[in-house]
Amino acid sequence: MTLHSILKFPIQSPSRFPSRAPRFAGLLAAAAGGLLLFTAAAPLALAQTPTLLVLRAAPAKLKKGETANALPPLVQTDIAEVKIGGKVAPITNFEPVLKGPHTLQLMVLFDSEQMIGGNGQFDDIKKFFNSLPSNVEIGVGWMLQSRAKVVQPFTTDRTLAGKALISKTREEAANPKNDNGNPYSCLRDLAAHWPDPDPGKLRAVLMFTDGIIRSNGQSQAGDQMNPDVEGASQLLQRSGVVPYPFFYMDIVPADPSRSEGGQLEGQQNYSQLVADTGGAGLYEGMFSPGSFSPLLNRLYSTLQSEAIVTVTAPGPPGKFQRLDIRSARDDIKLVGPDSVMTGNVLNTKK
Repeated sequence: MTLHSILKFPIQSPSRFPSRAPRFAGLLAAAAGGLLLFTAAAPLALAQTPTLLVLRAAPAKLKKGETANALPPLVQTDIAEVKIGGKVAPITNFEPVLKGPHTLQLMVLFDSEQMIGGNGQFDDIKKFFNSLPSNVEIGVGWMLQSRAKVVQPFTTDRTLAGKALISKTREEAANPKNDNGNPYSCLRDLAAHWPDPDPGKLRAVLMFTDGIIRSNGQSQAGDQMNPDVEGASQLLQRSGVVPYPFFYMDIVPADPSRSEGGQLEGQQNYSQLVADTGGAGLYEGMFSPGSFSPLLNRLYSTLQSEAIVTVTAPGPPGKFQRLDIRSARDDIKLVGPDSVMTGNVLNTKK
């Protein structure tokens, strides 16, 4: 073939034979984009976040002659399954609350409009302080004007904590300036402004009050959920604070003109609070106990039966999610909060 014939050979336009390169490049770009999306989403989908739970066992049904003080100790094999956000969260560690490796900060709050402290009541509380093991720090405060006023920061000195127990006189308790405002607002304030917020320590509050909300001037219906209690329980759960409300009401009110509400109302609020948070209500019947020791002994048994259960929660930290726990035994039920903040493990590094 001559050069002349080659030059005369018709050259086809590129448009008649479209190159596959752009299409192939598009496919590569789409695949690369999909890979990037997958690799970006994979850590979120596969994230495993250590999360701490405070759980205890309770009798599924009290036997004849058995009291609520009879709390079985919780062991790891009692827990059949833990789910967070509807997904299985495997257990990675199991430790006791009392006499365990972690410090428990117990804030003790008193109602500023009650004359608590007479008839040896503070002696019973001091005895309880002295019974607690060395891994428990005690703080003391008052519920005052919807705030938690701390008068003794957390300490392991039982004598120092006992000295902070000072009874209100009738004049002080009757003074409007000493109104508690709302006991559940006080709990919210405490949870939001926890004194000495050490991320390596457990948190609990023992509150002495009648649980009645007087600030709104409305009675609570029998089966109605109280929004003040609900707000407090949500914040307590998010902050990792377990409440132990102790029912106390002065036999003779300091201020006769003050609306006293009813014991049933206060105890209904207690029931709602502890059901949401995994805490425990401390009361026996409709009236304040003559001696505090039996109920404080119950609290000690409750703390002694509790365990710190660390699980691996699916998903990233910082999510407030539903907690579901299933018992491996028919004779016990497992008690814990309704929801938990993922990634709330105790920081033991100093």
